[in-house]
Amino acid sequence: MSAIGTGKIQYGTVIDHITAGKGTKVIEALDLPGSDKTVSMLMNVQSKKLGKKDVVKIEGVHLDPKEIAPKISQFAPKATVNLIKNSKVLNKVRLESLKSKKP
Repeated sequence: MSAIGTGKIQYGTVIDHITAGKGTKVIEALDLPGSDKTVSMLMNVQSKKLGKKDVVKIEGVHLDPKEIAPKISQFAPKATVNLIKNSKVLNKVRLESLKSKKP
């Protein structure tokens, strides 16, 4: 099987493990259609954990996982937010881990 993807991003945010078919909802919840950022989405990607998943990549900005969690957790409860710098994962946060922490 060959790999399908949008390629690596140099700097930005990757939201992974989005419930299959909900990637567009995540993009809308984050108001990305109205932004000037480059946004890529993969739909129905094979996943060992979820069977199928969506992935959203936003170039040029690090989104704060704590700020976006309330906006996207209903569409992507098992999502991970990966902050990318120099094409490498700088920080990885599971939205589920944020729920268990009380402010």
